[in-house]
Amino acid sequence: MKTLQFIRPATLLLCLALLWGCGEGRGTGFDVYRPADGDRPTIKLMFIGQITDTANATPLPEAPAAILASAKRINAAGGVNGRLLEVHFCDDKADPNEAAKCAREAVASDVVATVGNTSNFGEFIFPILEQGNIASIGHNPISRADFSSPVAFPLQTGSPGMVASTAALLAKQGFERIHVATVDSPAGGLAGEFARMGLTGTAATMTGLSLVPIGAPDYATYAHSAIQDSDAVMVSMNADQAARFIVALHQADPGTVIGVPIIATPPTTLGQIGAPSEGIWVSANYRPINADSPANRQFRADMAKYAPDFRINGFSQQAWLAVETFARAMRDQRVTEFAPAAVLEAMNSLENLETGGMIPPLTTTVENEPPFNRLFIDQVLFGRVRDGKVVLISDKWHDAL
Repeated sequence: MKTLQFIRPATLLLCLALLWGCGEGRGTGFDVYRPADGDRPTIKLMFIGQITDTANATPLPEAPAAILASAKRINAAGGVNGRLLEVHFCDDKADPNEAAKCAREAVASDVVATVGNTSNFGEFIFPILEQGNIASIGHNPISRADFSSPVAFPLQTGSPGMVASTAALLAKQGFERIHVATVDSPAGGLAGEFARMGLTGTAATMTGLSLVPIGAPDYATYAHSAIQDSDAVMVSMNADQAARFIVALHQADPGTVIGVPIIATPPTTLGQIGAPSEGIWVSANYRPINADSPANRQFRADMAKYAPDFRINGFSQQAWLAVETFARAMRDQRVTEFAPAAVLEAMNSLENLETGGMIPPLTTTVENEPPFNRLFIDQVLFGRVRDGKVVLISDKWHDAL
């Protein structure tokens, strides 16, 4: 596993921020979900993330919506080990102080675990969760604490692994001159470092880095620059920006070879791009949304039934999987006393836990070397866009870092 230096979480804010829709926060649909059967004991969970975000315009309401969808389906089927799920939602508003406040609320409210967090401020959240022995399951890993806290259980490689594996995928296809196009922000600049990690040990090199402003009125100049010194272009941007840049690359040269992390091309974005998306190489931290696996089928069904008005993308997939993993882990470990310490012990005892094929089997009994010591799943799938969908090259999982 390669060494990576982390920077402060504030500068990583846009690393995975996708401009996918607007949403509402606490008091407007995402506050507390309690099952209708008030006589049965409940298991109290919490989601922490930017349900709203006026500062950076990156709200992610699809994440709490997916958590609700999973929790409602699990409760309808009888709950977990005799108890129903109760979920509290805390909007950090993309503010570190609010994020810390949410973590303190989790400890004070006897929450046993947080699930699917999309907060950018793990450095503020995890020290507080650690005091309460509260496991964080399936959060979006960005900061050092997200990968290393003793209560952290990320279910994907995060931005470092996604960018590095996309660059490696292009190198595996024989492309030796790779240009990286990313967001013009302090966090966007990290894409170059991550890409170089993925190219280590290959015959390929990174020939250039284009920093593209989010509000750029015309992407043509950036697209032309990207194809001048390369035989492949890796696009590491949010979904809306990636769509525009891919179209610009296609207009500059229809034969441009393009690689992207899958989080930049959810199904709706591929539909918007249309023909220029055909043939794009894709690195996927989860089995692609439209792929056929028990977990993927259940995810799509839950979203259609319980959250039909919310986006299906990497963030909703991540949040849904977090709840599903919690439920399966507690059943696997036969937990009946749902105190935070008991849940944490169970999460640390998993051996090849199957979660339905969206990710590889989860083992948490062995840690990696720092700084990724809690990165229990560091593998990705490789695919390609065919007829508007991401089609896997094979079912083989590849090391990301």
